[in-house]
Amino acid sequence: MKYSLRKTPSHLHLAYKYGEASDGLLGRHFTLGMEGRVLTLSIDLTPNFHTRNKTASAYLDAINLGHNHHKLRFLQCSDNLVRARLIKAWEQVQQPELRMCLELGQHGHYLYAVQPHSLFMGGIQLDVERVIDEQLELAAHNRAHPIEHHGARHHA
Repeated sequence: MKYSLRKTPSHLHLAYKYGEASDGLLGRHFTLGMEGRVLTLSIDLTPNFHTRNKTASAYLDAINLGHNHHKLRFLQCSDNLVRARLIKAWEQVQQPELRMCLELGQHGHYLYAVQPHSLFMGGIQLDVERVIDEQLELAAHNRAHPIEHHGARHHA
C-alpha cells in the first residue's frame, strides 16, 4: 500500500560523511509505501534538475547527491506535516523497519535503511544506517523464496 504524505515541495538538508552538507535541495511527492513491517519513504528530487541555470544550488546539490549518494549520513525535512504523518504510520506497525528512497529520475534512485528522529525545532531527521543495494536484496529474497515451477512433469 502507498500513501501520500505531501505533494508540494519542501526544503531538505542533507549531510554527508566528512562534514559536507547541502541545503539547496527540494523534495516533492513524499510517499510512504507499507509492506508488512517495512515502511519505505520515497522522495522525488527530480525538480532540482529542471532548471536552465546549471549553476543553481539545487541543481548542483542534486548532481552532488548522485555522485556521493553512498556517503549520505542523514536527511532532514523540516516539514511538520511529513513528520506527523510518518510518525502516525510508524506507530501503527509493530517493530517497524524504515527505508528511504531518493528518486533522481534519469540520474538514478537510491535506497537506504534509515532511523527516524524527531527534531526539537520540528520536522524529522532520517539517519542513514546503510545503503541498500536493490540487486543484492532481490537476489537474497529469491534465494529465501525460490520460485516454484508448476509445469508439465516429464516421466522417463
